[in-house]
Amino acid sequence: METTQTPPETEKAYDLRIRAAERAHDARRATLENTNSQVLSFSNGAMRAPALVAAGGVAAALGFYSANYTRLAIHPENLVAFNSILYWLFSSLLLTVIAPGLAYFSQIFFAESIAAEEFAWDAPFIRDTLKSKRWALAGGIVRWTAIATVLGSIICLAIGGISFLSLAR
Repeated sequence: METTQTPPETEKAYDLRIRAAERAHDARRATLENTNSQVLSFSNGAMRAPALVAAGGVAAALGFYSANYTRLAIHPENLVAFNSILYWLFSSLLLTVIAPGLAYFSQIFFAESIAAEEFAWDAPFIRDTLKSKRWALAGGIVRWTAIATVLGSIICLAIGGISFLSLAR
């Protein structure tokens, strides 16, 4: 049985490999910086529109209630419908408040995943570790929870809005 040995690395090949590793490491660090900036972006703006709409909906519903109390009080089922509207709008508000926090945590987990990767001087230059895989899994779970929360908020807002429109007729 014959074994083949790899010839020793030339100085030029060594320099090329090190430069490739440095580029890969720098690219990964840039990715980490971008992920960290996304943490701020998600925490500040992920759910502004639904939050404003739901808060405005609650204010409009309460204004409608106070302006039309006598008309609503004649039929108790209207008050029950109005309470249902408030329930859906407040549920939307609650989910709207929760969603950016979840998005924020998912980005933190992804940033931790990138930070836990191993940098190497031979290919592949960036390697996953058990710790980085765990952080990435946690980030994925929280991200999908945030997505479900946003969808739930939009659904609650739509149900409350449609119910309000049917009551206002």
